[in-house]
Amino acid sequence: MSKILPHSLFVIFGATGDLAKRKLIPALFSLYNKQVLENVSILAIGRKPLSSVEFRTYLQNEAIIKTESLDDRDDFFSKIDYLDLPINDQNGYEPLSQFTRMYPEKNIVFYLSTPPELFEPIVAGIANAWVNTPFSRVAFEKPFGSDLESAKKLNDFVTQTFSEDQIFRIDHYVGKETIQNILAFRFANALFEPLWNNHYIDNIQITATESLGVENRGTYYDHAGALRDMVQNHLFQVLALVTMEPPHSLTSTAIHDEKIKVIHSLRLEKYLPAHVVFGQYAGYRNELWIPETSRTETFAALRLEVHNWRLKGVPIYLRTGKALAEKKTKVVIEFRKNASILYNEQDELDRNRIIFEISPYEGISVGFNVKEYGETKNTRAVWSEFIQTTESPEAYERILSDLLLGDHTLFTRWDMIEESWKIVDHLVHCKENCPILHPYEKGTHGPDAVDYLLAMDEREWYE
Repeated sequence: MSKILPHSLFVIFGATGDLAKRKLIPALFSLYNKQVLENVSILAIGRKPLSSVEFRTYLQNEAIIKTESLDDRDDFFSKIDYLDLPINDQNGYEPLSQFTRMYPEKNIVFYLSTPPELFEPIVAGIANAWVNTPFSRVAFEKPFGSDLESAKKLNDFVTQTFSEDQIFRIDHYVGKETIQNILAFRFANALFEPLWNNHYIDNIQITATESLGVENRGTYYDHAGALRDMVQNHLFQVLALVTMEPPHSLTSTAIHDEKIKVIHSLRLEKYLPAHVVFGQYAGYRNELWIPETSRTETFAALRLEVHNWRLKGVPIYLRTGKALAEKKTKVVIEFRKNASILYNEQDELDRNRIIFEISPYEGISVGFNVKEYGETKNTRAVWSEFIQTTESPEAYERILSDLLLGDHTLFTRWDMIEESWKIVDHLVHCKENCPILHPYEKGTHGPDAVDYLLAMDEREWYE
């Protein structure tokens, strides 16, 4: 990135919170080191009674910044001012109004790094203080609502103050380098695009698992669960990029138009209970802030289909969960077996696969078969791998730069959030009316039932 970002005031609500010190401040520092933040001023807002100097000292102790130069760090911190505001009092935003008057010709970006219940009070305070201008933008961390009804209520409230063009709903997964590479891999290569359909693809597997449990997020997680926390946003975003039609251009509108078509075309199976698996890890109910009778799912897997001409009939399997064997996010595109009778009788003949490794490793792998070396006709599977050999930008770095540029491509449009919640609400209803919440031990691959989900189709998870 070499282009200097435009004159902007970047306002962080919740600046003393965990996300700000772990992700936002380090991402802004990385942009500063790349000399693109020259025209950007930063205003941190929190409820702790601190001066700007005291807040900078707090950052020195708390922010996770990787640098060998303390001078660079301190120069960056000098760009940050701090205000303590009564967030819930919409009449208490006059100090913010006074501060923004010093930047009348700049973009003003309001970044809400706060719990969702503070979104409406903050927007009300911004509106009451008259600090929203045609050059303003507002960014919301996920979750945007907890179901369709609450998401609609929040959106109706926010759009009274901000237009859709000013609203940026964040899903940091989309900022990851490999996910951004999915469209380029598909549509920039004549080698793969002709094969990306139900004549050649047998199934698609999308996995996002974590080795940690809920840790100190019990209050939030027990209300959300795996469906709301991961499926509604992260996994549906990845699914859309993997299965969408080519957009007519690389503009944000064209890409969003194709992504929403995918979500519209998702069909829940007629016999839905047979195509979903919900689980809860052993010991979850002993975690901090978790009720003893909780039926919240810490694991979810489901079978979906995209009903369009390209992929109709191709099963798509999603799985996500906590306290599992490893932390990984990946997409596996598994191709049909070779139609030729040649070699198919060999037990070792492997399917062709394309794997997008999203985390903790980043890269793309293509698996194919070749003849074994020597005097034999047997084959073996080999892999061609494209691995990120240089450290790719952290997802938040790309998200923040696009936010300051006003580029919506990596953000979520309202219609996709609305349609995603419709599907997830249906799945939640299914879970609440399903008597089985499969237990599983920590450090495993989840409940045994998740294997039967694929076994019904005579398939298996690719590990």
